[in-house]
Amino acid sequence: MADLMKDSIQAWLERLPEDVRSAIPDGAAGDEDAAKAVTEGIKGLATPEQVLEFVDGNGDSFVAMGRARRVRFLAWFASRTYPSRTESFVALTDGEAGDGGQGGRGKVAPFFLEDVRALVEALGPRAARGIVDAAAIEAVAGAGYEVQSELEMRQGGAI
Repeated sequence: MADLMKDSIQAWLERLPEDVRSAIPDGAAGDEDAAKAVTEGIKGLATPEQVLEFVDGNGDSFVAMGRARRVRFLAWFASRTYPSRTESFVALTDGEAGDGGQGGRGKVAPFFLEDVRALVEALGPRAARGIVDAAAIEAVAGAGYEVQSELEMRQGGAI
């Protein structure tokens, strides 16, 4: 896990593409003590259950450390090779499991969810550009013309 301290987060942010950085408008702002507590606390956690338990007990720190650090934490967690990685990742944004939504994960889950949404919104145009290129548009347009022609033939005239 990369450390979540200000210098490290600032260097990480500077390497991100502009569209990704736009999802993190507060930059490296956030509580340094909270970031240090999270950085130290997750060292050596080997299972998703251990990580989720740590989040349950440290919700305030995750909220206070700011979006950039939470995104960095989420990236670290998502990159782990846990057998139940997907379910565990969902549990971070759920907030109900583990603490009944009362504190800890229940407190930070809405922040994690908003962090993920911000990234999705920022990366949406990039994903669309990767999916919709000139060849894809031509294929869709060609299929549209074929469907239109077929419908015209069935109806005996223009639509």
